[in-house]
Amino acid sequence: MRFPDLKILADENISPRVVSFLREKAIDIIDVKELGWQGSEDEFILRKALEDSRFVLTHDSDFGMLAINAGMPCYGVIYLRIKNLKIENILNLLDKLLRFDKEIVSCSIIVVEDTKVRIRSI
Repeated sequence: MRFPDLKILADENISPRVVSFLREKAIDIIDVKELGWQGSEDEFILRKALEDSRFVLTHDSDFGMLAINAGMPCYGVIYLRIKNLKIENILNLLDKLLRFDKEIVSCSIIVVEDTKVRIRSI
């Protein structure tokens, strides 16, 4: 599947503007804040995303650590590891990611940095 085909669960640290932007681009995204899950443990968020075949979109490296180091099952993680956290920069990077022409499989961690994107299978 390609990035536009992914189902996403936005972590509480993702701006509502990012969620709205992705919805405008026809991405299937739900927000933990809209579900009342803010403040939940990362393990809970990973489990809920797995149950619904969703990638967790986050600025938090803990999700990748749980999946890789702790071996916690997950469907996938999109980790926004960027230095410039201004909303315009994040939206520009996500717009580029929407055109990213690589195959993405479940059980992957996608690390989005300011100048590159890496995909790692779990």
